[in-house]
Amino acid sequence: MEQLKASIEAEIKTGRIGTPVFLRCFYQVNQQFTDRGTIETLINLANSWMHSEIEFSHLREDDCQTTVLLQFADGESALLSANYLTDAIQKSTIDLHLIGSRGVIYHQCALEYEYV
Repeated sequence: MEQLKASIEAEIKTGRIGTPVFLRCFYQVNQQFTDRGTIETLINLANSWMHSEIEFSHLREDDCQTTVLLQFADGESALLSANYLTDAIQKSTIDLHLIGSRGVIYHQCALEYEYV
């Protein structure tokens, strides 16, 4: 996850996407990671890429998913979801869109390891 974080931070610094304004991130992980660590990892990513502090959050969770909506002080927002896989054969995946004022970063991949 640190490599993904650093890669996107480097892209933000180039200025090609402008100022980040919205992040949508879906992270599918193995059922054993159903604690808050997974969603906290996503919140930390969002917080590191936005230019203001979290002003409001709304969290919903059940047995198979945790979702959080974040609103930042300067108007940015994020929709983050950690989905818990019950099938051990399925690989963990991450799917994110970081929308900026001038462009978008899209990243989707299967992960060998869960990053929580």
